[in-house]
Amino acid sequence: PFLLFVDNDSRPDLDRHFSAVQSGRRSTTELWLTPDKRPPFPVILESIQLGDGWGTGWRCLTTALDITERKQAEQALLASETRFRAIFEQSPLAIQIIGRDAQPRMSNRAWVKLWGDSSTIPTPGQRHPVLSRIGAEKSFTEGLAGNSVEIPAIHVTASGERNDDRWVHGYVYPIRELNGGIPEIVLVNEDVSERKRIELALADQTELLRRQYESLRVLSEIAALPPSSASQRLTEALDLGRRHLGLSTGLISRVEGNRLTVENYAAPTGAGVTDGTLHDFALTCCSLAIEQGDVVAIAHMRRSPLAGHACYTAHRLESYIGVPVSIRGRPYGALSFYSPTPSAREFDDGDKEFMRLLARWVGAVLEEEATLRELARSNAELEQFAYVSSHDLRQPLRQVSSYVSMLERRYGDKLDADAHEFIAYARDGALRMDRLIVDLLEFSRIGRNIKAIAPVALAEVVKDAIANLTLSLSDTNGRVDIRGELPVVKGDASDLVRLFQNLIGNAIKYSLPERPPVVEISVETQPMTHVVTVQDNGIGILPEYFETIFGVFKRLHTPDQYDGNGIGLAICKKVIDQHGGRIWVDSTPSEGTAFHIELPRGL
Repeated sequence: PFLLFVDNDSRPDLDRHFSAVQSGRRSTTELWLTPDKRPPFPVILESIQLGDGWGTGWRCLTTALDITERKQAEQALLASETRFRAIFEQSPLAIQIIGRDAQPRMSNRAWVKLWGDSSTIPTPGQRHPVLSRIGAEKSFTEGLAGNSVEIPAIHVTASGERNDDRWVHGYVYPIRELNGGIPEIVLVNEDVSERKRIELALADQTELLRRQYESLRVLSEIAALPPSSASQRLTEALDLGRRHLGLSTGLISRVEGNRLTVENYAAPTGAGVTDGTLHDFALTCCSLAIEQGDVVAIAHMRRSPLAGHACYTAHRLESYIGVPVSIRGRPYGALSFYSPTPSAREFDDGDKEFMRLLARWVGAVLEEEATLRELARSNAELEQFAYVSSHDLRQPLRQVSSYVSMLERRYGDKLDADAHEFIAYARDGALRMDRLIVDLLEFSRIGRNIKAIAPVALAEVVKDAIANLTLSLSDTNGRVDIRGELPVVKGDASDLVRLFQNLIGNAIKYSLPERPPVVEISVETQPMTHVVTVQDNGIGILPEYFETIFGVFKRLHTPDQYDGNGIGLAICKKVIDQHGGRIWVDSTPSEGTAFHIELPRGL
């Protein structure tokens, strides 16, 4: 019987199959058969009732078609569909399949989570909401043309239920049929907001670090400005600062009462800013920084809360950054940079710290300038005092010397030997005092009469110094040898003559009795300076006195050994200081001394 070949689980289906046939209908049913010596296999059982010519019972014609291969293909397709559906639904990427008419066909859960339920579009022909929102309609057209397209990360502003901005990265892929047609495309979106925020934060941090590095570099350039006048250094610093901040004008202002005075500035030609310009303090942006006591930075004044301030109404400066400046702990004024147009970017903490550091440097330069002015005034007063005192001291000294001489002439025959000795001591003391005062006058005169610096030929200077010492050279049988050609330098000829006259005169004075003095003058030209050496063959100097000998009234010998007041080398050092050079000594006792004079090159 056929029933023996039907799998037990399929027998109810077989009963329903034949019941349908018995009722006169044609019936088709899928069953599993289990023949001997063969695994179960699926068939399609198709039956049709036969006529009544066969007797009282009923009969049917039945065929069984083996569908094992088709069933395997269906199962494979189902498995594939299941896998695809699992991947499609569980993918973290937002995926939607879209037809050629831009109508969504299928959307996964990630898509609904990202964009909401956009699986249907109410009106046919309406633009796809996501494609239009991310500006990918051209990519959709490219996909229908058979091209795979990457959609760079796009910033999507908040809307609808989503209250946060997002960054979305996407792809478009075509879906091809066997005949090559493209009925649909796949749109894949990935929410890269977190990654993009990290990238943007990193970019912001990198930009901040770059600006801070630039701030430090500019501050280093400012700190390394050559030691010129304070005004020039401040102007150059302002120029570097305004370029660094991207603003047109920089200035340093001094505030006194309700008056602001422009002290230094850096601005493009025609900006209308000049040193000494006076302003009403309350109508300037500097008042903002001074009133706050810290940095005030406004990138766009008209859009800021300070748009109604009197300074904006008066000057219409759209961008401003300023900070107070103090000298010795007391308020001085303000350091400011500004432009009539808005700043290209917002000012950050690095810009504010740059302003604070620059303000400290400006305060230090202004304080240094004030100190130098006070020192110059004090030195001038001291030199004037020394000059006047020395000049006035000679008059009573001459009077003492005159009366002592008169005493000796009138009463000499009545005085004993001790009295004559005392008179001689008094006259000698007065004479030495007068010479000391004359030397002090000479020392105080150096640098008092400021003369125009001019080219001076050292060969002529040395020639004049030797001429002034002709008698001393003759008495000691000394000589001066000049090795090489002496250079031309900038300076004061009379002071330089005094310099070489003192050095050559000392060589003659401190010579050894057993040999005549020989002075050799030579020069070594270096990249930036000339070094002139005055070498003698005299008694020499011990190393411990190399520094002290240039002080005023610093003597190494008593007056009965060598004449002099100990001021000659002090005069030499002062002359060299006035010429921006330096002087030092090398010596070996009993062999000689070499004085080295370094003077700047250039005319």
